[in-house]
Amino acid sequence: NTTLAVVATDADLSKAQAQKMAGTAHDGIARAVRPVHLLNDGDTVFALSTGAHPLAAENPLALNDILAAAADLVTRAIVRAVRTAESAEGPGGVWLSHGELYGRG
Repeated sequence: NTTLAVVATDADLSKAQAQKMAGTAHDGIARAVRPVHLLNDGDTVFALSTGAHPLAAENPLALNDILAAAADLVTRAIVRAVRTAESAEGPGGVWLSHGELYGRG
């Protein structure tokens, strides 16, 4: 199974900072998906930056807040997607949603 995520910020990130954000956001997948990082998984996080707001030069650790938020938001997005998903039917049969299997409460 594969989980794809996109994290975006309006902070002005360098390529290396965006790569770090994607890696940290990937930790959000590990918080929400079990098992994770298996040999046949294609889990990927893409990072985007509009560059509209420069990071505070006087605070070299300003990036940490963005990194933490990226991981938290990926976790929340996965949990929300699972909880709001609906059952589906296809050629392989019926795939029950989490809510149908375990209740919506």
